[in-house]
Amino acid sequence: MMEREPDLRRHPRARVTWPVTVEAGERHYRLETVNLGPFGAKLRVEDSPLTPGTKVHLHFEPPDRDRLRVQAIVWRTDPDGLAFFFVGIDDRFSFPVDAAPD
Repeated sequence: MMEREPDLRRHPRARVTWPVTVEAGERHYRLETVNLGPFGAKLRVEDSPLTPGTKVHLHFEPPDRDRLRVQAIVWRTDPDGLAFFFVGIDDRFSFPVDAAPD
């Protein structure tokens, strides 16, 4: 059995699978979340169409909540997806406290 690496994150992440539209200039990509935190999100993608530093708008479609629009930058690419850092958050955004922490 493999030991889990200690979680060194400053803020919790919630494992949620929400549809997300990524708007990068004139291009749009339909992806889904892997996890979500108060300052960023990871989105599942096999072949990354975006590179770190790219500015985007993320349109989250959570179930039972209003859609949320967030300005973000691609923070890094990982084997399991793209990590985004939020730089402009819709004032209606709230961290999904009812979701299971990651």
